Amino acid sequence: MRETLSSRRAAIAIGIAVVATFVAACGSDESGTADRSQLAVPWVDPDGDTPIVGSLSVNPADSTLFMGTNTGLFRIADDASEPEKLTGKLSTPDGDGQVSAALVAEFTGPQELIASGHPAEGEGLPPALGLIRSADAGKTWTSVSQLGKTDFHTLELSQGRIVAALYQQAQVLVSTDDGKTWETRAGPMPLTALEVDPADTDRWIASTERGTFVSTDGGQTWRQRDAIPHARFAWHEAGEVFRIDPGGPVKVSTDGGESWEERGSTGGEPQALEVDDEGTLYAALRDGTLKASRDGGRTFTERVKGG
Repeated sequence: MRETLSSRRAAIAIGIAVVATFVAACGSDESGTADRSQLAVPWVDPDGDTPIVGSLSVNPADSTLFMGTNTGLFRIADDASEPEKLTGKLSTPDGDGQVSAALVAEFTGPQELIASGHPAEGEGLPPALGLIRSADAGKTWTSVSQLGKTDFHTLELSQGRIVAALYQQAQVLVSTDDGKTWETRAGPMPLTALEVDPADTDRWIASTERGTFVSTDGGQTWRQRDAIPHARFAWHEAGEVFRIDPGGPVKVSTDGGESWEERGSTGGEPQALEVDDEGTLYAALRDGTLKASRDGGRTFTERVKGG
């Protein structure tokens, strides 16, 4: 997914306090069609506010990258010259409305997404969406659980398990039934980023304002690995864990975050990180720039220019 829109704005959570700034971003129609009337980088606020990128996720159906931001959910096809904004319709027992801005979103399969966050102001929806699901890449959504109760700011998948950190709370919720019910785990403190080993549902790595922590028992216990704050992670299915630290240095671990090898640099402050099945890294930076690396983080090229 993926920086998850945070308290720092130094972290990656989607904060209720910034929901009011999202209203103008929800301008596309209910059918999920793209809105190309925005700026070339539409998630960058023209008034100069720092863009907040909460998630990056790749659609297995066509390798399109989806980016969740404070101004909307955007898709960026491999051959696209500009991002496309996507606004979908959410139907819930408590009301219907449009959703796009202030979402963290994660693909669970081809065209299939789960997400969490907030609706735009004025929509007939509760302020916290809990877990929602889409079977058509974000055009339409349905409520799964925790509607009106919970704001997940990271969503991770491993072997059919969903692992989701709560906004500004030292808690992580775990579901083994597609998000219908949840068990609670204690985090070391509120998490900036969280990744789960695709091959081992109990092996987690997380960053906080005080550094990086690992768990080998599904969040029951944690061990601090370093004191570098607010790193972002991406765990490839082949076993490598990629990491970007403040300032942009890229590192890789082949032992689940126990040790790290220096690789390259993004050249800017990270907000979110993703790796696709082919090993391509995508890094969203604080100024809204999107960069990609096809050599394991040694070098990066600019996909979309920021503000």
